[in-house]
Amino acid sequence: ILPADGTVTDPQAPIDPNAPPVATADTATAEPTPQDAVAVIRDYYAAINRRDFAQAHAMWSDGGRASNQTPEQFAAGFADTTGVSIEIMPPGQVDAAAGSRYIEVPVALTATHADGRQQRFVGAYTLRRAVVDGATPDQRAWRIGTADIREGAP
Repeated sequence: ILPADGTVTDPQAPIDPNAPPVATADTATAEPTPQDAVAVIRDYYAAINRRDFAQAHAMWSDGGRASNQTPEQFAAGFADTTGVSIEIMPPGQVDAAAGSRYIEVPVALTATHADGRQQRFVGAYTLRRAVVDGATPDQRAWRIGTADIREGAP
């Protein structure tokens, strides 16, 4: 049922590509939101599940260097993984540091291996973005800075 004004608030509802953008404080200032940080994590695991490890690696800060792995090492880490399901909890508050913003996104993951075995992991990703004058659009976007993901109970 649509509200009286006809707006659709269901995030799963189809988007009309011809509709004008909705002006909000966030879109008016073009500042990435906490929801944008959550979307990075969702997109990260979508890329992993597609086996597009180059794209997933690139979602880490500094062109993937923040993962502390080469693209080849990163891909090898998922060689036995056939899929990952993810539960994303509400993100924390955006914190400021000199020239940067940070946000923590807690997650619970289940990785399925080629032999059917499943592993459960819990933890959080810390995403970072630059806010200094002269930062590129890529530097201003949320990127994975660090991860604290540990194996948990199945």
